[in-house]
Amino acid sequence: MAISRRKFLTRGALTAAALGAPHPFQRALLGASTAWAGPAGAIVVLVQMEGGNDGLNTVIPIDDKPGHAQRSLYDAARPSIGIPVANLLATEIDPDPVKGNRLGLHPSLAPLHDVYAAGKVAVLNGIAYPNQNLSHFRSEDIWFSANPTGAFVDGWFGRYLDSAFTSSDLVTVDFDNTLNPTFLSSDSNVLAVGSLAEFELTDDPQYPDLAAKVDALTAAYAVEADPLETSGTHNAVGISGNVLLGALDAYQAIDTSWPSNLNGKPGRLARRLKDVSSILRNDAITGTPVGARFFHVRQGGYDTHSNQGSLTGRQADLFTELATDLKAFYDDTVDLGIANKVLVLTFSEFGRRVAQNGGNGTDHGEASVLFAMGDAVVGGVYGAVPALNDLNKGNLKVHTDFRQVYATVIDKWLATPGTHAPLLPGGPFTTLPFLT
Repeated sequence: MAISRRKFLTRGALTAAALGAPHPFQRALLGASTAWAGPAGAIVVLVQMEGGNDGLNTVIPIDDKPGHAQRSLYDAARPSIGIPVANLLATEIDPDPVKGNRLGLHPSLAPLHDVYAAGKVAVLNGIAYPNQNLSHFRSEDIWFSANPTGAFVDGWFGRYLDSAFTSSDLVTVDFDNTLNPTFLSSDSNVLAVGSLAEFELTDDPQYPDLAAKVDALTAAYAVEADPLETSGTHNAVGISGNVLLGALDAYQAIDTSWPSNLNGKPGRLARRLKDVSSILRNDAITGTPVGARFFHVRQGGYDTHSNQGSLTGRQADLFTELATDLKAFYDDTVDLGIANKVLVLTFSEFGRRVAQNGGNGTDHGEASVLFAMGDAVVGGVYGAVPALNDLNKGNLKVHTDFRQVYATVIDKWLATPGTHAPLLPGGPFTTLPFLT
């Protein structure tokens, strides 16, 4: 079968993205807007924990304090999926900055705790958007767009790309088979591909001459000189096609056989993070950088209505994979000498309810926890774990708007103070002190 333009774009997966201040964190937030931008060529890796991660079994109260009987309430709500205190002591983290309760990470997150102990992980508690919608699809749209009230139009990171780059710049890679809406924009091009190995011109036995195919595609994607086409669909497709073809050789030359700390780690998340590391290594040590700085990877499976488990079970297995792979990725950035330039940020569309359900799991909830990781991160616990004696219809209340996290990434890492305001609906927002 002859290769079609549609099929080529699908396999190559270059997607042209064509189509009042909230309550602050409780820890050291006042005056946090005195800002500085991150390093030149700052890198962002977004790690999506798809399905709605249970934050209360991620960052867990260890004890009771006067007026804050959080551990007792936790045990009562989760008789079979609660994490025993004895298992948390090995992964204890800073206490709750408001209630004073000691906190621990799920023991399966021990590799991530090692990075936390080195001061390179921030635990961001109580994060979500106002008036939580418990639908996966609507909640994902809100997290992707940073717009809790309007219809989905474009992604929050896509708007940043439009503000800082041109349509000829290819600085973003989504390691998925379809473009994550976070990167959807008006003008920017994003490479969306399952793996580096898949980014190639599709073989076709009937037309084996790949060089001739490239020539034909180059002609098909040529930008018309007609001034009437300079802002039209044809022009946008031509630019995207030419960007794609220009990237093919450079990306195919990236070495993925190097001794990464992710080598031998099983699962799709490790393979995708290894591809990110390979791109970063290529750009750090070769004279032919591809210029990619922004990435999205996804780990599914967090919709734990059943078999969520405690020390073992679905969430524990996911955490083992997540923590092991993030630690190995962090070690890669250290070995490459770029750990001060890389920010990893996790997110999930919502948390889970406080009380376990009848299926040894939890149902859709509200506030949850995010992790930020990197040498520029000011490690520690930020924000209180929402109080278990002050719930919203059985859910953890939200005390920090997720757009404050995005505003911090934009203003303190990618750009300059105030840049986020026109990019995040409802802004401006108070930035947070987990970045320097």
